[in-house]
Amino acid sequence: VALHGDGAPGRFAVSGPDVTLDAGHGLTLALMLHELATNAAKYGALSTAAGQVAISWEVAGPEPEARLRFRWEEIGGPPVAPPTRSGFGTRLIARSLSHDFGGAVSLGFPPTGAVLTLEAPLASVVAA
Repeated sequence: VALHGDGAPGRFAVSGPDVTLDAGHGLTLALMLHELATNAAKYGALSTAAGQVAISWEVAGPEPEARLRFRWEEIGGPPVAPPTRSGFGTRLIARSLSHDFGGAVSLGFPPTGAVLTLEAPLASVVAA
């Protein structure tokens, strides 16, 4: 995400426990983060000097049913409206994450900024 931070401190707030993804899931997550950050830089929170992105994740529940919960939330950007059409990037995000992670993905556009959530079985995404 540093590529999209414009060198300004505080553009990204990143928090969560250490989780080591396997190579395939790491690649999918990296592509998704790049697409989200690119869209945020063009249209969303990163298109304004005051905008920020909060990225967080947690591990919820006991093993072996533990779930990875991931969240991307844009704050302080221009008012957001849901897109009138689904572009390639949006389809890439939703389909890749839900298919590759075997979980549920939600991409919302409240007026305060784009929000993506992902919930997936932890055991299926961590490195062995």
